[in-house]
Amino acid sequence: MLPKGILVISIIFIISGALSAQEASGFSVVTKPTGAEVFIAGDKVVSGVTPVNFQQALEGNYRVSIKKDGYETYKSSLFLQSGIGRSLNITLKPKTRFKAFSRSFFIPGWGQTYADQKFKGGLFFVATAGALASFLIADNEYDDKVGIYDDYFDRYDAMTSIGDKEQFYPILAEARKDAYDAETIRRVTIGAAIAVWGLNLLDVIFFFPEKNIESGTNSLTVVPDFEQGGGRLVLSHRF
Repeated sequence: MLPKGILVISIIFIISGALSAQEASGFSVVTKPTGAEVFIAGDKVVSGVTPVNFQQALEGNYRVSIKKDGYETYKSSLFLQSGIGRSLNITLKPKTRFKAFSRSFFIPGWGQTYADQKFKGGLFFVATAGALASFLIADNEYDDKVGIYDDYFDRYDAMTSIGDKEQFYPILAEARKDAYDAETIRRVTIGAAIAVWGLNLLDVIFFFPEKNIESGTNSLTVVPDFEQGGGRLVLSHRF
């Protein structure tokens, strides 16, 4: 019979070996920073929070998605074999104000959606689309009114009788007024579209969500400060 001390040591070695074999045969995901959500989809669907070691029998082609607030989503495809260990070490890239601005510059609301402000992004997109639709309608109405005025003016200009011109002039004046009014509405609608687009850019610059990003790089941050009833910009440099 083995002494008790040797038996305990043997059991520890057996357990350690089993755990090491289990870890070696699994699929582990480590991220910097930790605490990212991992989604693996293929023949099976599994998920976890990093650092994580999946022990399910995963075999075949799988899609991997790693998400964490304030960071770019990592996506990749890989081939897994059951019984063969594999690890994935990823350094997540922080989302930046510049990337949000670039997106909102081309498509209003896209930068807010990128910054995990989906509701606000949707509002800016819908508001801009509505303003542009209003402009297109107003522009079409303006073209119609100008066309009517031009037609009336040609008729007025072709008249030779002073009496006919005096009688027709109020109609021409009304058509000209309608054309001016249509032009005013057209300018207002295009101004509204530009204003919404501009507000969308200002929002993504000054109200980009500041998160506790783990990064060793230097950064220059511009943030608004509305204390004491006034407004000012605060420049801060992080080392």
